[in-house]
Amino acid sequence: MRIKKLSSLIGLSAVLLLGPLSATAAQAKGPGVYFGGSWGAYSIKKSDLDDNDDVLKAVIGGQFNNWFGVEGSWVDFNRVSNGSDRFESDGKGLSAVFSMPVGTTSTAFAKVGQFWWESDSSLGGALGASKGNDPFWGGGFKFGFTENFALRLDAERYEVADTNLNTFTAGLEFKF
Repeated sequence: MRIKKLSSLIGLSAVLLLGPLSATAAQAKGPGVYFGGSWGAYSIKKSDLDDNDDVLKAVIGGQFNNWFGVEGSWVDFNRVSNGSDRFESDGKGLSAVFSMPVGTTSTAFAKVGQFWWESDSSLGGALGASKGNDPFWGGGFKFGFTENFALRLDAERYEVADTNLNTFTAGLEFKF
């Protein structure tokens, strides 16, 4: 697990250092439709389950101007277990995205929305709810390399089956 965390830290450091140095970077901001995919990790601390595992995310959205857009997402939380406790979930989200250009090449954003989830979990000896919906929120940063291509870093907080999940993902976004 330490190797996984170290690899993630090295990759993130490289991205943070090299992203702003790109001389040809042009921010993918302003009106348009975009889609993308991300991979990362989520953490869960509930009952006797205190673990991290993989999360996959796909997004599609519409940016109406430089500061506001709407985004739909699909998120898959990989299965974690410690023998007696287990957790696995996926779901769809819809959020409002508020963006702020940072310099000429980057955009910071915050989002808030609703997440409709399905879960297969048993925590503390009790089966969790199998379906539900809860609010979620997050934020992130986009490093634009061209007008249509960006590296995207997201941190989000979800509540699924009365369990808080913190995620960090990195991925690519393509804009039309």
